[in-house]
Amino acid sequence: MKISPLFLALRCCILLWVVCLTACQSSQNTDQQTSQESVAMAAIDTTKSDSMSVYLLDIKAKLTNLETIVVNDDPVFHAKKTYRAVPFQAVMDQFLAAYKNLDLAQTQIVFECEDGYNPSMSLAKVLDKKSYLALSDVDAPTGQEWINPTKEGREMKIAPFYVVYTDVPASDVSFKWPYNLVKISLASASEELAVLFPKEDDTVVKGFELFKTNCLTCHALNKVGGKMGPELNYPKSVTEYWKSTDDIKAFVKAPSSYRHDCKMPAVTHLNDKELDEILRYLTYMSQHKPQKS
Repeated sequence: MKISPLFLALRCCILLWVVCLTACQSSQNTDQQTSQESVAMAAIDTTKSDSMSVYLLDIKAKLTNLETIVVNDDPVFHAKKTYRAVPFQAVMDQFLAAYKNLDLAQTQIVFECEDGYNPSMSLAKVLDKKSYLALSDVDAPTGQEWINPTKEGREMKIAPFYVVYTDVPASDVSFKWPYNLVKISLASASEELAVLFPKEDDTVVKGFELFKTNCLTCHALNKVGGKMGPELNYPKSVTEYWKSTDDIKAFVKAPSSYRHDCKMPAVTHLNDKELDEILRYLTYMSQHKPQKS
């Protein structure tokens, strides 16, 4: 039987079409598999990130076994207070269990508040004390979870959460009592130090320590720290646009005497020598800024 050239050409075209279609489907399957793998990797990364932080409003309904605790000298209310609270250790165990795999001495717990207050502390230090996450104020009127105190004529919002201690005196400023709290995260202490530590001048280390304890909770330095107050070094240092260090010290001691309706509280627990150490550190850091992004 003789096969015509037209039939052979048509057959070749059909075979070529089948081969191309198969290759295309294989490519699509490979792309789809790659896409699925990328999504899976992204999910893994997100899960890892979430294991190091928690939004407290998301877990409020799961905070059970509340205790009634008494704080004899509350530094926010300046009075004896009673709260309904859950032990901070229990919160960590249930919602941030990843901390058990970390070096607690090298881990910072970062408290993020609605108003921009962003203090951090050694996680080991927090867990070493009788620390609690307070959900409500027992002294509040019926139907109300919190009493909002007034400071220098300004109402302070305590809700939704407040970290308190039953064995830490109000006078110990190394402990943070963050209220208006919405999120807690874990971070490496070394990462923070890498940005802020004075590597080239050990004479300003004391100023760094004082700044970290007393100022970093409200003010950022080189984009690290709190957001309640202004950034103090980037892009321009406070020591560059406030030429008089005496004015800076006077402002820190009595902010409202310089600015009307100023949110910054008067700093009365630091003496002149300590303020000078902080200013020396800030002057040093004015020459050590991050690159502009």
